[in-house]
Amino acid sequence: MRISLPIDVWDPGRGGAERYLHRLSLALCERGHDVTVLCLKARPGSTGHNGLHVELLKAPRFPRWLRELCFAREAVEAHRRSGRELLFQVRHALEADVYQPHGGSFRAARRAFSRSLPPWRRGVRPFLSALRPTVAILLWLDRQVFLRSPGVITISLSRKVEEDLRGAYPGIAFRFERVHGAVEMDAFHDRDRLECGVRLRSRFEIAEEESIALFVAHRFRPKGLLHALSALARAPGWQLIAAGRDHPRCFQRTAARMGIASRVHFAGAIDDPRAFFAGGDALLLPTYYDPCSLAVLEALSCGTPVITTRHNGAAELLEEGSSGFVVTEPSEVGAMAKALLEIKARWKSFHEAALRSRQALGWSAHVDRMERVLLGTVGTAGGKTSAI
Repeated sequence: MRISLPIDVWDPGRGGAERYLHRLSLALCERGHDVTVLCLKARPGSTGHNGLHVELLKAPRFPRWLRELCFAREAVEAHRRSGRELLFQVRHALEADVYQPHGGSFRAARRAFSRSLPPWRRGVRPFLSALRPTVAILLWLDRQVFLRSPGVITISLSRKVEEDLRGAYPGIAFRFERVHGAVEMDAFHDRDRLECGVRLRSRFEIAEEESIALFVAHRFRPKGLLHALSALARAPGWQLIAAGRDHPRCFQRTAARMGIASRVHFAGAIDDPRAFFAGGDALLLPTYYDPCSLAVLEALSCGTPVITTRHNGAAELLEEGSSGFVVTEPSEVGAMAKALLEIKARWKSFHEAALRSRQALGWSAHVDRMERVLLGTVGTAGGKTSAI
């Protein structure tokens, strides 16, 4: 099978969707398939594998709305010229045979982000968005891929993604295949949990009797860090390590006002999340929106229980009260504090339950499922219109 995979920047080092797609592409190539990445920019040395190719496309760098539109069009046209059998889209797209929206519905994600903002920012946001043509283009593309590809198979990361898309576009008959995210079992484990815990405690000067809650995200506000701090304030015996690429200053000030500054630590961007998950006692992620958080999957794979919200698609993989807890809204800080205290009291039981969930997170089984979906799509997804 010959696959076209458009993504604007091909850089596995960026993590997230890019890292996942690189691993998936290599796995498919090892199984005899041919994958061509269609991109605007590629990291040097990111191809170098039999069966994996990169084709550079051209699009204006500025403004962004024009770049997004041109890249979406060029990707479709490059695929058609190539004669490859399958167009596998993962981003804002015009057409697809298979569509795997890693960010979920852009429309739903924007609504969720607005809910995380202070009231005054929430009020002015519609006016600011009206001045940004990029938002209008991305909202348009969010729907176009379904209108122009009526036979498209949508690979959903969770039930939540399906509910969001059906809610956003009630007139569209979706064809969903649910394939949860996956974790490389050999890469995410806690066989050295004792050593990882010792290193974390030494680095952040955390006493042995204190439990460690982790918050791992690159956008602190929409992932609920303010609510995590409020929950921490109500959960004695816990300290919080926040890791990710974001500016911590306002959150540090908030922690100081709450009187918990000494219990909150900011790690910045981290290269080895496994060392944190394997050394921590819980992942606390009161997110406003997540199609299926990779951090949740990696934490569970390391035997670390999780507290998150129903707005996280990965919540459906948790055993409530066993491998973690799911609260309805990020603002339910009392419930999260209670969950932290219960995990502290029965940590061994929660740890064992989290490790049991590894069986559903394996990478090899995930690739098997993805390959079956992709192979089953060839020659069946049709009815596409011409690109703009």
